[in-house]
Amino acid sequence: MKKILSVFLILFVFTSLTIFSFVLARNAGESDQKQGDSQGQSQQGMSQTDEDEQIQEENGQKGLQTQDQTQEQTQTQTQVQEQEEGSIDTVNGQQLRARNFNELQSMIKEKRDEMIGEIKSMRGNLQKAYQNQNEVRIAVHALLSMEDLIGGIGNKVSEVAKEFNNSIQQTIKAEETIRNRNRILRFFAGGDQKTAEELQNLVDQNRIRIQKLKELKGDCDCEEEARTLIQEQIQSMEQGQDRLQEMIQDEKATRGIWGWFKGLFGK
Repeated sequence: MKKILSVFLILFVFTSLTIFSFVLARNAGESDQKQGDSQGQSQQGMSQTDEDEQIQEENGQKGLQTQDQTQEQTQTQTQVQEQEEGSIDTVNGQQLRARNFNELQSMIKEKRDEMIGEIKSMRGNLQKAYQNQNEVRIAVHALLSMEDLIGGIGNKVSEVAKEFNNSIQQTIKAEETIRNRNRILRFFAGGDQKTAEELQNLVDQNRIRIQKLKELKGDCDCEEEARTLIQEQIQSMEQGQDRLQEMIQDEKATRGIWGWFKGLFGK
């Protein structure tokens, strides 16, 4: 008897939510239609000359808007393409390396300012994903730039940093995909389990790379200032992975109506 009541309760809730969604969509459509009718009536009251002038003006504005949007999209695509090539700075194909610690600090600051400037022209969830990865990207840049300042482990640290750098774009793409998931789809079907699992694999690989960096830091026969700088970059990388892990857990825990339904009858 309790099971039958549960079934009726679930069907009632599901039906109510579905009807509510359709009502919202219908009301939004009716509102748009009323606005369109109102604009149509207003335009009918205009003289032909006024209509022609208005059409020309609107076409001009649309042309400018289209041109601006095209320029913005092109700029964003160019920036994304540049980011996909990595956060490594090179001259004639060679990685830029700091000659001393003061120069290294200046290079890190310049890189941070550059990344902030790039992100400002981005929009929406892509912008958020890049913002969340900024400190990790800066850490990669710092490790690559300090190769000549950390003795014999410099080459090995750079190799790990390059591997980390190659994973950043995959991480950004996965995070953006999760953030772009439709709210209604999330409500009914739950979180994006597939993308969350892909992101989990990236995080696991990055944690292995972080462990390698810790081991290399322990083997570093270098100044204390260099050890401190390596540790700071490791901490930034760890914090980035911890944040992603929280996102993964939240995404996997979001079951939705169907997940709750299947869990109830799967017991």
